[in-house]
Amino acid sequence: MLGILRRVGYGWIALQGLLAALLPKQLVRLSTRLSLCGFENPGELEPKAWYLDAVRAAGVGLLAAGITGLLLERGEDDTDEPAVDIDAPPEPEEA
Repeated sequence: MLGILRRVGYGWIALQGLLAALLPKQLVRLSTRLSLCGFENPGELEPKAWYLDAVRAAGVGLLAAGITGLLLERGEDDTDEPAVDIDAPPEPEEA
């Protein structure tokens, strides 16, 4: 169950990164409207060019992190770890 939730989380991070990398101005506009909904005229705010570049760069980082997480999760299914019985008595040491 936790593996499925981690995969969904990594997918969400990758999707956010893709949107931020491809559509930074629209993402900033949406974020501004949602976070400043109690203020008048939040739609009139214009982000500076450097801020859009920073959002795009962060989006590329999020995309890379999400894809890496998904690839690592896929790799964990292929590992065969030995089963360990926690309640087993310790084996006697040989002298």
